[in-house]
Amino acid sequence: MVGRTVGHYQFLEKLGAGGMGDIYKAQDTRLGRFVAVKVLSIASSGEPERRRRFVQEAQAASALNHPNIITIHDIVTEGDSEFMVMEFVSGKTLVDLIPKGGLRLPLALKYATQMTDALTVAHAAGIVHRDLKPANVMVTESGLVKILDFGLAKLTDRGPVTTTDGGADATQTIAEAPLTVEGSIIGTVSYMSPEQAQGKKVDTRSDIFSFGVVLYEMVTGARAFAGDNALSTLSAILRDEAKPIAEIAPDVPPQIEQVVKRCLRKNPDERWQSMQDVRAALMALKHESDSGQLYKPRIENGKSKPAASKGARIAAGAGIGAVVLLIAAGLGVRTVIRQHRAAQEQAAANAAAAASAAAAAAAQPVTPPPPEQPAAAPPPEPAADGALTNDSIIDLVTNKVPTSVIVSQIRSSKTNFNLSPPEIIRLTKANVNERIIEAMRDPKGELAAARRASAPKESTPKPAAPAPATPAPVPAPVAAAPPQPITPPPAPASTPAVKPVEKVVVATVTDGTPIRITLAADISADAPEGTPLNFTATENFRAGDTVVIAKGAAITGAIVDAAKKKFMGLGGKMTFRLVEANAVDGKKLKVRAMAGRRADGPTTRPVEGPNQKHTKEIAAEAGAEYIAYIDGDQTVSVKK
Repeated sequence: MVGRTVGHYQFLEKLGAGGMGDIYKAQDTRLGRFVAVKVLSIASSGEPERRRRFVQEAQAASALNHPNIITIHDIVTEGDSEFMVMEFVSGKTLVDLIPKGGLRLPLALKYATQMTDALTVAHAAGIVHRDLKPANVMVTESGLVKILDFGLAKLTDRGPVTTTDGGADATQTIAEAPLTVEGSIIGTVSYMSPEQAQGKKVDTRSDIFSFGVVLYEMVTGARAFAGDNALSTLSAILRDEAKPIAEIAPDVPPQIEQVVKRCLRKNPDERWQSMQDVRAALMALKHESDSGQLYKPRIENGKSKPAASKGARIAAGAGIGAVVLLIAAGLGVRTVIRQHRAAQEQAAANAAAAASAAAAAAAQPVTPPPPEQPAAAPPPEPAADGALTNDSIIDLVTNKVPTSVIVSQIRSSKTNFNLSPPEIIRLTKANVNERIIEAMRDPKGELAAARRASAPKESTPKPAAPAPATPAPVPAPVAAAPPQPITPPPAPASTPAVKPVEKVVVATVTDGTPIRITLAADISADAPEGTPLNFTATENFRAGDTVVIAKGAAITGAIVDAAKKKFMGLGGKMTFRLVEANAVDGKKLKVRAMAGRRADGPTTRPVEGPNQKHTKEIAAEAGAEYIAYIDGDQTVSVKK
């Protein structure tokens, strides 16, 4: 076919082969553009069923106008051959992009949300893909996902489903003849749903299962169901559960695993019931990933955290990731969001009431407490009975209660705080500031009062009284002794200073911990490879309660790939890597640009950050915020 012209399409080179035939790159001589042309194979061109499927693929895809779905331009018939003309997409399939160990989580979420967006549109039009797999998902150089090959797609029957048709599939196909009947198995074995593998009728929930299999492979690099042959693979799909993601890729957050597990339920009624719900859950996780809040340990303090009830999590003001877990557990998206908003409103009302109570208490005259007497301790009260906990403080901060109100609430309430290093890290990540944490350490303000009492009354020495220029004549008594000369006190400089004892604290920073950083200067769009980059720490970075990287500390990096010039609308993005950050003890801490570590080279990311619009001259402006990650477990010695 290379060199041949069909209609106004000149064939240039062969790109590959699909289930229906070979695919070629061609030149549209009329419009002056490149196109991809699928040619029905000679062996299949004489089969009416194959020709009908070939035409059906074009009809199914052309009925969908979406940026993440391949665009069909034309169908050409010449002699006994059929040609499908579609847009030419330069990129790679997920088969080529998924490395051993899986994609980095931000990249997997970026691709997955685009896939769910496309499938949501297809399902809304009544079209089920039925052959979703990595080979049918193309990703362009700019990161745009394109879903290919609707050759097995069918149009679902939107009318009432009947089962009195003698066992035929209760669906309506795009073509006149039925696409499948019960008992026939169509699709790719490793990515089939159980009902598809059994030849039963399928609906949009079959695509949800296949999507779950693809997402599992994207984040782990391994197939969810794999056997030595087609029969053993089909048996695994019907009988076995996929190996837990935590065992293959322990760094994948549990929220992702919950979404995948619900996609892979054997019973369609127990899966997500629409691709729109899957998309909502993944978009929420993508938002948390972009903000650096998704990467949390599965185990804290050496013990698994006990699972709270659904109502308790919502009442505690759970974050987006927890909301996704509740949705995955079976609650509908709208139900969880409605309950979550109601809980937030109730928390705001409680905080306002607490503020009023604190203000009223502050207006009363304060009577100093009597000195403590060595009396018998009162009987212990249950800590959970109205006591403030770490989760209570995070709840108040999440609902934007003013710091002064939170501190007043701590002073006037019973408390049961846990200030172990892991909990300090969790509080800091939840934006609990230093003043609140200090109040949690000293709920009744006793330490602060003791410090004030022990502080010297005068922080600076009083100025010496000026000596009179001329002493006034004073009549002296007859028996008075002559006045003695006044010896001035020794100068302060001669007093030996008491040097405070310095305490050195060794703080450990763990691999993959996120740090917010800010770009210090513009990055030129034509910056060459190796150009050094400077960032600063956006805020104090702590290990427990110890600051190890101060706000404004320097972080260095460098350009790895320079921006490539665009040709025919295509071009490569500029990427950079991070090198090191200045710790408070002068040590250089190794940092990287992505959450995961690459074994085959430096970890890089695109220069263009979230919500940043580059220009022809500037690739990224000063002030753009990124996330850096600690590269390996390291220690910092801090003097206190």
